[in-house]
Amino acid sequence: MNKTLSTASKLVLAGGLLCVSAQASALRSCNTADVKITSVSMFSDTTSSATLQTIYSGSQGAADCAGAFAGNDAFYPTTNLGYAGDGLLNGGTQNGSGGGTLFPGGAFITPQYPLQDLDKDGKATDPGWIMLGKYQELSKDGPWAFVPNTIGGHSDIVTSSFFTATISTAGKGTWAFTPDATVAQRTSTILGRNYFDQFALVFKAGDSFSVYDFTPDLFHMPPPDVDDPVMNWFGTYDVSGTLRAGGKDGLKNPAGLSHISLWVRDPAATVQTTTTQVPEPSTLALLGVSAAALIRTRRKTA
Repeated sequence: MNKTLSTASKLVLAGGLLCVSAQASALRSCNTADVKITSVSMFSDTTSSATLQTIYSGSQGAADCAGAFAGNDAFYPTTNLGYAGDGLLNGGTQNGSGGGTLFPGGAFITPQYPLQDLDKDGKATDPGWIMLGKYQELSKDGPWAFVPNTIGGHSDIVTSSFFTATISTAGKGTWAFTPDATVAQRTSTILGRNYFDQFALVFKAGDSFSVYDFTPDLFHMPPPDVDDPVMNWFGTYDVSGTLRAGGKDGLKNPAGLSHISLWVRDPAATVQTTTTQVPEPSTLALLGVSAAALIRTRRKTA
């Protein structure tokens, strides 16, 4: 992530090559306003007894998006360490209906968020995307829940409390990405001292899906590491105009939600650049920046 705020348009331009390639096979164009962050909270420290404090309240759209694409968002990663070709966002080939490589070279890869050599083969070809799990209906007409994935064979990294959502009407509702205060410490055993620099939400509804990318860059936040307090993210989604179903053209009605997949990116080789600062969307965002900077400064001087 950058230490200065970057606008969504700059991020889209920076990732233009990828977006053109991905969108070429898209059914419809998504909108970054489809999925929004409405609140951000930050833990007081990195211990299990840490408390949460709201540092932002407003309305912030995604940094970028891709889709809608036909079919399902599989395949899902196996090793799940961000390696090239392991999973759809890492440049893998889509399983089942649709088919093809929707993200050649990896999703949302830009000069600021470059390819990396995560598998230590001497080549920077790994996008770094790790799938944390999937929020879905556990049985027909049954409860919905987040089903965690293993990461590099470790099943103790992600818990079922990491993600929740609500469904108000077809294609609309709320979501919450709520990792616990000690998750960065757990990930450090296999991912090193960097913590995730992006997260992406994949919404599957009807016979199509779209992907929405978020970076703390949007909130003027610095690159996190394992000693920084973890943040929780809350928001809304309205993919009713992007994911459609029914009628002769398949676009008659908003499609019913099938699942939401949650991905994060391992930033082993994140490049720091300088971008133009723009006004924050609310005064609370400025308070959040100050709080994050204060905690970071205290940690470095301790």
